[in-house]
Amino acid sequence: MEKTIINQLPKVELHCHLDGSVPLTTLRKFAKEADYAPGEIEKALAPEKCLNLQDYLDSFDVILPLLQTAENLEKATYDTIAAIAADNVSYVELRFAPPLHTRGGLTIPQVLAAVIRGLESGMADFPIKVNLLISAMRHHTEAANLALVEQIQTYNNPFVVGFDFAGDEKPDANKEIGTVVTAAKNANLQLTLHSGECNCPHNVVDAIHLGATRIGHGVAIRNDKSVRDLCREQNVLLEVAPTSNVQTDAVATLADYPLRLFIDENVPCCVNTDNRTVSNTTLSEEYLLMAEYCNLTYAEMKKLNMDAMAHSFATTAIKQTITEQLEKAYAPYLD
Repeated sequence: MEKTIINQLPKVELHCHLDGSVPLTTLRKFAKEADYAPGEIEKALAPEKCLNLQDYLDSFDVILPLLQTAENLEKATYDTIAAIAADNVSYVELRFAPPLHTRGGLTIPQVLAAVIRGLESGMADFPIKVNLLISAMRHHTEAANLALVEQIQTYNNPFVVGFDFAGDEKPDANKEIGTVVTAAKNANLQLTLHSGECNCPHNVVDAIHLGATRIGHGVAIRNDKSVRDLCREQNVLLEVAPTSNVQTDAVATLADYPLRLFIDENVPCCVNTDNRTVSNTTLSEEYLLMAEYCNLTYAEMKKLNMDAMAHSFATTAIKQTITEQLEKAYAPYLD
């Protein structure tokens, strides 16, 4: 596979955190306006090898203070969409946790409105379709997360299509979120859950039982065939993110990455960046790495993107449009 071809092929991304993907040029501008010390914002780039997942998440400590105004949230969303579109991503689902952007006094509806303004401007200016996923945080109280679901339901915007739980994953983490997940499903939000990122394959099983049709990361199931079989049988998609998974030590090295295992066993999956800026990557770069370390082919790249679109939370019309685009674009490379 060639870098230039990978770059220009249309792609689908389902696991991309807004706050972790704001372009560094934008963050530097915000940091200058906020009187950050010179070089402080560079801490947004996570180490190539973190001590653990929390060490990776610490990168957000310098990012989140800059995303506490409506103006910055709108600009950050627009610039992120511009960067993703430049990566030739045709459809993306951006996820974020609105409560993390209320430290400066914004309400949840004001946060949502700012992000959606940036989204609509981005879609008007670039050839990309975008939807939003709302992330509840595992360290927030059940009452706070239930209130978040209620406010999302009241806001009732068509771009808000799914619900997620994010944050540092603990063993049996999914046994504590059932009430909130049920509320989200009752609010007609489709469900994807961060699970199996930190050597806890049983969390993937719990996520499926809760009703998740997609799993954020899920790479821990490389060590448990029964859970891989369950994902295949239930048609549950893994949203894998190679660079991020190696950074957090969820997988030791790219040479150990289980994408080939998942493909060969027909476990539904798709490739993602997780956090474009924090992980200093693009979706094209992730595919190039998988071609190098997992012997990925163009036919397999097409299938990963087709499966991503099929499992997306987009409307039927958008799914059909993007699927037709993928079929046409990949055809010359499948001989």
